[in-house]
This record gives sequence, C-alpha cells and structure tokens, in this order.
Amino acid sequence: MNPLLLRIDSEPDGLVPSGRELSAFVERMSELCGTDFRRYQGPGLLRRVRRRIASEGVADIHELLARLDGDPGCVERVRADMTLHVTTMFRDPDFFAEVRRVLSALATYPSPRLWVAGCATGPEVYSYLVLLKEAGLHQRCRVYATDLSPRVVNRARSGKIDPGLLPEYEAGYRRSGGKGHLLDHIEQRDGAAWFDRGLLDGVVFGVHNLLTDASFNEFHFVSCRNVTMYFDSIGQRHAHTLIHESLRPLGWLGLGIGESPLHSPFQPDYRQVASGQPLYQRIR
Repeated sequence: MNPLLLRIDSEPDGLVPSGRELSAFVERMSELCGTDFRRYQGPGLLRRVRRRIASEGVADIHELLARLDGDPGCVERVRADMTLHVTTMFRDPDFFAEVRRVLSALATYPSPRLWVAGCATGPEVYSYLVLLKEAGLHQRCRVYATDLSPRVVNRARSGKIDPGLLPEYEAGYRRSGGKGHLLDHIEQRDGAAWFDRGLLDGVVFGVHNLLTDASFNEFHFVSCRNVTMYFDSIGQRHAHTLIHESLRPLGWLGLGIGESPLHSPFQPDYRQVASGQPLYQRIR
C-alpha cells in the first residue's frame, strides 16, 4: 500500500475521500486497468478523483467505485484522469534549443535511436521530428514513442493537431531556434490540422508502462518529460532504473522542468549538459 495515500486526511464535509478510501479505490483501479496506480503521488490522485466524482454526478467515492464495476466507459474515463496526458509542441522552448545543440553529436552515430517515453497524444514526438528533419537526421534516426494508454498512443499515431493551438506551437518553435516555418510540417484541411505524415510514418509507436514493463532497446537519446513527477519516490526510482538500462553510455536524457535524476540509483552516472535545463548525458 502506498503510504502517501494513507496520510491524506478527510475534509469535514465528508464528501472528500479519506486516505484509506482512496487507497482502496486505487487498488481497485489497478486491478481493472493493469496499471499500478499505487506508485502515483497521492495528492495528485486525490485531486483527479474528486474531479471525476463531480463529473460523473455521483455522491462520493463509494458510488464511483460501484459504477466502475458495471460501466467499462467509466473505467476508461477514470483511467484517463489518473494518467494525465498534458502535452504541447515545443513545451519549454529553451530546453529544445539545447536539444538542437546535441543533435550534432547524435549525428556521429550511423543509426541513432530516440525514445519518447510517455509520448501522450503526440505533440512532443512531433517536436523532435521537426528538429531531426532540420538537422538532416530524420532518415536515419529511428524514433520510438510509447505511452501506457492504447487510446492515447493511437491519437499520437494519427498526427491530428488542434488547429487552434498552431500559433502557440509556432511561437514555441521560433523560441527554440527554429529558422523555418512550423506550418511547413503541418497540413490543414476541413478545419483540422495534421502533422507531416512523411515524418510520422517512420515512428514506431507502442504501449509501454514505465512502472511495470522492461527495457526493450538501447537508445542514444531518451526523452521522458513531465512523467516521473507524478510518481512517488519508489515509482521514480523504478522508472529511472529502467531509463538507465535503456540509455547507452554517452547517450542523452531529457526530463521535464523541475525533474532530475535525483531519485535514480545511478545519479552519479549523469552530468547536466546545460545549466538550468533538464538535459543530461550519461557519462558512464
């Protein structure tokens, strides 16, 4: 049982689940989904479960639990809430500006491999593809993109983009050092936007769980951004061990702002490439 969950107190109105109730709920969701939500941070799970209680129109966590047993659609909705997939193209542009600088070193390998772990609905994968294209690496760099949700992986594979977000994406692209036009990689038709299919077809998409699945390849670059921050300390340690096993020596690791290899048993094996940016190189 995750001790973080057990330290969440119930609020006076009685509508907020206690730590024990939330723990029981998480246990049941883990059984239904095959995902070990016990390794997710308790406070974040509590906020998401409270929102789902309100969205489902049930009185409390007990009614939500009862609905799970008879409504597969509810299970999927709760699962989507518990596994956040917040993503955007060129999120933290200064980070991607640093990535541009290491691509010249990545180019020294005949067949470099990049893994985007926790790819969500795809915008981060698309960002790397644009960088690889501009660096002349897209034809010989094999890109793998994984997430634990099949629905989310299918969305990423489709290449569909919200056209309303394109001005924000273009601005992020420019701030990352882009010299061309992001729209050169995006097709707009019938009120929708689609990422460059020629680049996307070379990506290997798949379902993978950082908390339970094993390493499946050796990579020159692993990007796992804004994923491990949702895990508890045990989950972070497990995920970072998996990443270390998957990253070859002298390879690069990209994390989210505020994340670091701090919870990795292999922290001494990394050096920060650029001050202030969560981009690391495995030095041994």
